[in-house]
Amino acid sequence: MPMVTLSPPILLAPAGSPEAAAAALAAGADAIYVGLKGWSRGGGRGELTAEELRGVLAEAARHRRTVQVACNTIPKPAERAFLIERVAEVAAWGVAGVIVNDLGLLSAIRRRLPALPVTASIGCGALSWADAAFYEAAGATCVVFPAVLGPEEVAVVRRHTRLQIEVMIHMVEEFILLGRCLMPSYLRLQPRPLPDAPGDGQRLLGSVKRGGAGVCSRVCQQPWRLEKEGEVWGDGIFPSRQFSRVADLPAYLAAGVDVLKLQGRSLPAEAVYALTRRYREGLDAALRGDPVAAAPAPLPAHWTAVGR
Repeated sequence: MPMVTLSPPILLAPAGSPEAAAAALAAGADAIYVGLKGWSRGGGRGELTAEELRGVLAEAARHRRTVQVACNTIPKPAERAFLIERVAEVAAWGVAGVIVNDLGLLSAIRRRLPALPVTASIGCGALSWADAAFYEAAGATCVVFPAVLGPEEVAVVRRHTRLQIEVMIHMVEEFILLGRCLMPSYLRLQPRPLPDAPGDGQRLLGSVKRGGAGVCSRVCQQPWRLEKEGEVWGDGIFPSRQFSRVADLPAYLAAGVDVLKLQGRSLPAEAVYALTRRYREGLDAALRGDPVAAAPAPLPAHWTAVGR
């Protein structure tokens, strides 16, 4: 029988700056996740320098909390060995785990650093217990599912895997589905070089489910107009909305979820605080057996995509 954890789930909050990390910790996050310069599909948004990462690690340790590092990049052959050794260096600083969306890199890190927890990112596009089994076989210790998977579906996954199950319980629902958007494959804009890496620095940012390449420039959140021969055929904006499952926290707990993740490394510190605090209060209520209010966290309109 698969082993099911009975521990309270970890509340994993985003931090795109040292200030946001401090806000997440103050708001009650059990752990935070950050990006390093050149490591994320979001380009320059929400990435830390190595010095800033060391500072965040020290601050988290002071609060007895942990830090994970996202490595959402697909290295070229000339960069792979360099990146794996860079991950080893960062792990030695006290990082609690890495989040990866490249299958080959995931397996290589597992072999090189068997004690380092490796999470299959939401960019891997996992949606079922079969996907979880695949990434478990590849060496992942945790897999992230989007909040479109309800508690009953997570419970099915729980029955089939020993992996840690992580649900991005608060996210912006993209035009297609987070982790399955293909737009960056067509708009590979301003890739951010991996500092000190060999090669030309034109790395493949993105995810397996995004065609393997492309910087997420959030083109889905921009207005569009379709014209032909001077005639406007249509205009508007792709559907996108804030996806909050805060009211479903008791059901997710019953389903056996291990980690509750919040999206938002591009958020300012005050918004990270509000978001994390909302879910901290909700999770604590759920653990006490109290009802959880459905009201989402107050976030900036441009991020919550109100009205779309």
